[in-house]
Amino acid sequence: METELIFFWFATIFYGVSAFFYILNFISKKEKFIHSATILAWLGFLIQMLSLAWYWLEGGLGLSIYSHTATSRITGTTLMGVLVFLLVQLFTKSIRPAGILIMPINFLLLFWAGISSIEIGAIPEVLVTFWFWVHVISGGFAYSFVLLASAVALLYLLKEHEVSLIQSPTPQSPETKSTQSPELEVLDNLNYRFIVLGFIMLTIMIISGSLWANQVHGRYWGWDPIEVQSLVSWLIYAIWLHLRLTFGWRGHKLAWYSLLSLIIIGTNMTGVPFIEKAFHSGFRIQH
Repeated sequence: METELIFFWFATIFYGVSAFFYILNFISKKEKFIHSATILAWLGFLIQMLSLAWYWLEGGLGLSIYSHTATSRITGTTLMGVLVFLLVQLFTKSIRPAGILIMPINFLLLFWAGISSIEIGAIPEVLVTFWFWVHVISGGFAYSFVLLASAVALLYLLKEHEVSLIQSPTPQSPETKSTQSPELEVLDNLNYRFIVLGFIMLTIMIISGSLWANQVHGRYWGWDPIEVQSLVSWLIYAIWLHLRLTFGWRGHKLAWYSLLSLIIIGTNMTGVPFIEKAFHSGFRIQH
């Protein structure tokens, strides 16, 4: 097995164990589990960086960018998703329990990428322009922020359930009350902020992708499946913002909206790119 793949699988294992500890934290509400989960997530991230660095050293930067396997396509997105979560929780420790959604998703994506071993057509070096980099990086940030929004939305729904139990005619014992999640209003505002950031990144991704397409094929839009799915994702979050800013939606309904919307962007990243005869032929699966 190649060295970078050894690092890759170690990173995947660390992410999986981290996800397990986040789940234990949710069940037991013990701080030691979330502390261990965070350390494991950082270790997994660093090992995944080693995998990428080794790939660069052996094949050059270009080889790792012009992805030729499902592993190399997904690893960059998951890497950014984990990094953004870990950095945000350094400044907002109250969202650390959000790892209960973020780490299992990133673990499953890496595991799926590792076992798929499906080949993808490489992107010629001449096509990797400035707008390509903007497109790819903004797409990674878009995934990271909407994943964070969905995780915060999940925390909101769990906290709301806890509050309803405490306020019920037969309140639960004090141990059932979570001390790790911020108040509902704070979670609602965090959900809004991450959706805004994700929406901005989606907008940049689509615009830069159109400019890149014009450089490569002489047209800005071709109704490629990935282009259409990206537009659908953008419209979904535009509607989310419209419902909050114009109609005053808050809390429960928007939390569910954020959580379910994650399915759309997840499909955009892991499903649609595998459609043949698409504009993004450099990412296309060769069956």
